[in-house]
Amino acid sequence: MKRGDHVDYTIKDLLKVDACKDAVFIGDREDLANKISGITVIDSPDISSWIKGGELILTSFYPIKGLSEKEKGTWMNELADKEISALIVKVPKVFNEIPDIVLEVCKKRSIPIIKIPKDIAFIEITYPVMGQLFNQQAEKLKYFKEIHSRFTELSLQNVGSDKIIKTLEELIGNPVTIYNESFQKIASTNDDVELFYDLDKEEIEEKNMDTKFPFYRRKVIFPKLQERECEQILVPIRTVNHTKIYLIVSAVNKEVLEYDFITIENAATALSLELVKQIAVSEVEKKFKNDLIDDLISGKIKSMNTIYDRATTTKFDTEAKYAVVIFNLKSIKPAKHKEKDLDNHQKMQKHYALLANSIDFYLNGAIIRDRVDEIIVLWKVNEKKEDHNAEINKIKETSKHILGKFKSNVKGYAVQIGIGNISNSILNLAQSYKEAQDTLNIGQASNQEDFIITFNDLGIYRMLYKFNDLNQLKGFIPSSLQKLLEYGKTNKDTLLETLNVFLQCKQNIAKSAQLLYVHYKTVTYRLERIKEITGMNLDDPEEMLSVQVGLRIIDVIERNE
Repeated sequence: MKRGDHVDYTIKDLLKVDACKDAVFIGDREDLANKISGITVIDSPDISSWIKGGELILTSFYPIKGLSEKEKGTWMNELADKEISALIVKVPKVFNEIPDIVLEVCKKRSIPIIKIPKDIAFIEITYPVMGQLFNQQAEKLKYFKEIHSRFTELSLQNVGSDKIIKTLEELIGNPVTIYNESFQKIASTNDDVELFYDLDKEEIEEKNMDTKFPFYRRKVIFPKLQERECEQILVPIRTVNHTKIYLIVSAVNKEVLEYDFITIENAATALSLELVKQIAVSEVEKKFKNDLIDDLISGKIKSMNTIYDRATTTKFDTEAKYAVVIFNLKSIKPAKHKEKDLDNHQKMQKHYALLANSIDFYLNGAIIRDRVDEIIVLWKVNEKKEDHNAEINKIKETSKHILGKFKSNVKGYAVQIGIGNISNSILNLAQSYKEAQDTLNIGQASNQEDFIITFNDLGIYRMLYKFNDLNQLKGFIPSSLQKLLEYGKTNKDTLLETLNVFLQCKQNIAKSAQLLYVHYKTVTYRLERIKEITGMNLDDPEEMLSVQVGLRIIDVIERNE
């Protein structure tokens, strides 16, 4: 049986039953397409408590004979809340006409009414409807068995998740992707749907689905499909080893229908077993790669002989040249919004996963080490190019595209990027990593939000970081600034911060107050205290240049102590 053979039983089909040939249909044309999932004769006023939804409701209004108009309205609204497919009524019987409040609620809630003559027995409608529904259930069961058998066979053949999702795609006609708990891709049938951005604030659970797994619908945007907006079906799967994965069907070709859910459920069951093994293997490989990267950027590996076997396993090009680039995300939401983000850590991890996807989008096959609070990229450069500055500029330009793509879809977060120099050997990656770290730290210390800074952009900091003897560096701190360092009061750090921001703002008191989140007069008072303690002349350009260098020396010393 082909999936396309299934046709829902609708109100339009019901009206073809002999018992309905003289029925009067009250409703809109689109109501004829309402799907019928069951049929119930009302025998008590509280029938809404016992139905699931989608049923035909038959009534002569006898159970509500003694209700007030308000109570009749409540009764009808409760049925509408269950999304019944239609209300079949027999009049004149208990009432000569359909109560006005019932007509009013049905019109407002888009519930069609079918009025049948009083001499038509309900059994003349229930029998043919139940027969149709029984045939549908038998057809659905047959389809389920066929699909279940097919996916069970795939599981027994140990074909892997790629074959399972490819089979699912063939059966439902839409691309399929699997993500891990951090929304990093595990496998996909179509590269164009791997990267997406949520359009809906909330995922809507697909209700009335008798399935093992929950199903959610949501709207997303696909950047690789010209920012096309489509619906996704998201299925969270908790595997037997408690690892959570997501099976996602992107409805880019056609709508996902009822029988598709049967297919998706069976595929999800097969995947939950298959991925136990795959995730275990993947995590081992990832840990092996991460350990290698960590050892390289920490400088633990001193000889190429110790790296060849490990590099081969992780497909690491040992002859290439790399620059280390560090990406960091910073929340820039107002404090009142941060307090509401109880799941802020989970959101941050999801944003880091999207950032990693954006990096991979512009830098396919990049060597990425994702940590809890940063992403480290070993950026491969053209080893034939001797002009390192040109290659660094290319990294900077590509990073701008990555930042722009991420920022266009994720609001409330700053992207901060530090770029180290190109290393001529992978044994020297530790130096490039330190440069990227120092660059990132200095960018953050300057109160910037989004930034892309290379180590070559650091100016005087580059020279200061070359000093190995911190005591020697301390000798270059001007005596006036040294007095502030030796000031014993508790507000010493506050005065140092104020001086630093004041000089960064080109001695603009108003701008300094804004960055420090204090009053204009507070900055003025602090500057006067600094002058009293140190004897500084804030109007002397040469002295202020010396103080700025001294502040940078203090920053370098604090970072290295």
